[in-house]
Amino acid sequence: KLHQQFEMYKEQVKKMGEESQQQQEQKGDAPTCGICHKTKFADGCGHNCSYCQTKFCARCGGRVSLRSNK
Repeated sequence: KLHQQFEMYKEQVKKMGEESQQQQEQKGDAPTCGICHKTKFADGCGHNCSYCQTKFCARCGGRVSLRSNK
């Protein structure tokens, strides 16, 4: 039974990955915010995180606070 549950979970994860990839292809070439995945960027717009290089919009960037290591 545990093996059967694992196989079902594995198939669900695979399906979700394929659906996500299809959505990315349908959006076209316009880059989108890495946080909300809704805001599209024109050439040169958006901000990059200095830690992970994720591109984000000003709206999402204003909500994210990073904790200091000190």
